[in-house]
Amino acid sequence: MTSQESGDSNQEILLKRYEVQQQLGKKAGRRTLLTRDLQTQELVVVKILSFNNEFEWNDLKLFEREAETLKALSHPAIPGYLDYFELDSPNSRGFALIQSYIPAKSLEAQLEAGRSFSEQEVKELAKAILEILKYLHGRQPPVIHRDIKPSNILLTNRSGNSVGEVYLVDFGSVQTIARRSSTMTVVGTYGYMPPEQFNGRATPASDLYSLGATLIYLVTGQHPGDLPQIDLRIEFEQVANISSGFRIWLRQMTEPIASKRLTSAEDALQALEQPGNATQTQRRATISTVSTVEKPLGSKVVLNKNVNFIEIIIPAISSWKMFIIVCFLFPFMMLPGLSTLFLIIALASDLDSLRIFLIIILFLFLVCFLGKILYILPELFGEMRLRITRQKISQTSNLFGIEHHRPLLSLKQNVTQLERTQFKINRPCLIIWAGKRNNYKIFANKLDSFSVTTPELNWLTHELSDWLGLPITEE
Repeated sequence: MTSQESGDSNQEILLKRYEVQQQLGKKAGRRTLLTRDLQTQELVVVKILSFNNEFEWNDLKLFEREAETLKALSHPAIPGYLDYFELDSPNSRGFALIQSYIPAKSLEAQLEAGRSFSEQEVKELAKAILEILKYLHGRQPPVIHRDIKPSNILLTNRSGNSVGEVYLVDFGSVQTIARRSSTMTVVGTYGYMPPEQFNGRATPASDLYSLGATLIYLVTGQHPGDLPQIDLRIEFEQVANISSGFRIWLRQMTEPIASKRLTSAEDALQALEQPGNATQTQRRATISTVSTVEKPLGSKVVLNKNVNFIEIIIPAISSWKMFIIVCFLFPFMMLPGLSTLFLIIALASDLDSLRIFLIIILFLFLVCFLGKILYILPELFGEMRLRITRQKISQTSNLFGIEHHRPLLSLKQNVTQLERTQFKINRPCLIIWAGKRNNYKIFANKLDSFSVTTPELNWLTHELSDWLGLPITEE
């Protein structure tokens, strides 16, 4: 196939049919042109991949995949496939993809022109894109866009309170899960790509992250890549004037760990339309949004975590606490000797009633002494281990390799709340509620139990909140 080109570049005609009107975009060996189909007199978009100095074979693979994907799709909010052909002329060699033209400006162009979006408009736009993603991710195999960003979302026909008709374009980075290979291909746009995409891997949840980052751009007016990040998490709350429910939803959409992110467009839609939880309306919820609480210097508490589990190990109490407890127990430690002395006196005495009384006192003293020793042994020489996996939560005390569960195991799905409270003066406590009755506690500044310092409790509270994706409630 050939292309014709006149002396005026504006009169370039491809394949004697597509008359170039203007250039819409250009990057690394690619051009996007607005053309008029001389047969139908309709405007169409022609994307050209040229064989030039910037050409790479991976570009051709992505270009062919885009054409193949668009050909299989049929959705009113996605450009329609029209044709695909090879260009072979002295002035232009490569491939061309023809698709329908949508007369609309991108989100990026509208923001640069000064348009602002209310929270309601941003939510309406989010729902429209999620409906498109439901269609794409519901295909067999699922289709992952991998490059959702403001310049790839078009808006038209704005009227009244409606944000307008929403379109998703540019499938040049598209991937189908069935086509995954061992060769990693990193595509996307910095600031809008989730961490796993930098490793060449993408899932439907990756598109949710990109959509969330795009919405953050709308509510802040700043590109996500320009906002501060802590542990790969976009810190947008301080510059976003939005409701707390929508702020939490955006946080869930842009979780850097894919397993903690909203996993499907259906879940994201449901969470957006039904925010909040009736069981928490009586409590004041706060989320750590400003900074991450660091582990206190000198802390002996061990924290292990990855995407599959979080584990907290609290070691035996410190030496100064042990000294206080030993002083407290000293009278009890003296009881066996005193009781033995009393017993000798009783045995040497002829008074049977005194003998029986002293024997009973000795027995009671021994029981109390042994009970107290058994109670504090784990605190003196053992460790407490709190472990939460994707399936369950457990808290055990370990003494000489013997584990004791207190309380019994619970399912992780039953964990509903992190409550920070005060048991007594200067005794902060974190309670992890697993159902209505079962709970797991971590104390601070308590002598007679496994405990941590208040700074350590603050650190552990925020680590658990981050891993579980739950707010910290205060009673």
